[in-house]
Amino acid sequence: MQTQPISTIAFTVFLLLFSPPRAAAVRPPPNPLRSSCAQARYPVLCFQTLSNFSNPTAKPLDLAQAAVRASLVRTRALSAYLGTLKAASQGFGPRQRIAVSDCVQQISDSVSELSKTLNELQHLRDGTFQWQMSNVQTWTSTALTNGDTCISGFNAAATTGNVKLELKQRVTDVAMLTSNALYLINRLADSVTGKSRSNSGN
Repeated sequence: MQTQPISTIAFTVFLLLFSPPRAAAVRPPPNPLRSSCAQARYPVLCFQTLSNFSNPTAKPLDLAQAAVRASLVRTRALSAYLGTLKAASQGFGPRQRIAVSDCVQQISDSVSELSKTLNELQHLRDGTFQWQMSNVQTWTSTALTNGDTCISGFNAAATTGNVKLELKQRVTDVAMLTSNALYLINRLADSVTGKSRSNSGN
């Protein structure tokens, strides 16, 4: 039986002892914003929105405010678009003009509801938290419903063409943002309510 030279064995042992270990695969820590959006109706949009309007260490209240702020910005833009559309609606039929006028009012109301929501979120107090959150949830839900009512009015008016397509796309974009904002508002309410129950049980 042939044996390896002592020098070869010693060199092999040296390599085993002193070779640097392979770097272990390290998983990146979970992104807090992505985790916050995981259960939202539109999680990718939620994450993109929060990335633009907040920071990775933001608290649930900050995230809810950021989401409402993003929705409010887009809703104001939609309101301005509808104002321009109404001014140019003389060539529409009577039912189409009524649908545009109704949308103008509904989206204007949404701007008001979201403005109240954002203001309330910026002035939450321990003693009235649940009552304030109830208001916030109602206002945001109403803003979401207004968009659906606007689209339904256009569908009932049998409006066709690029105007209807663009309007539906703009309203849908706002609705997606508002839906995510409502989710984060509900998440904020649940997080604080859960803490209160936990503290009361101690």
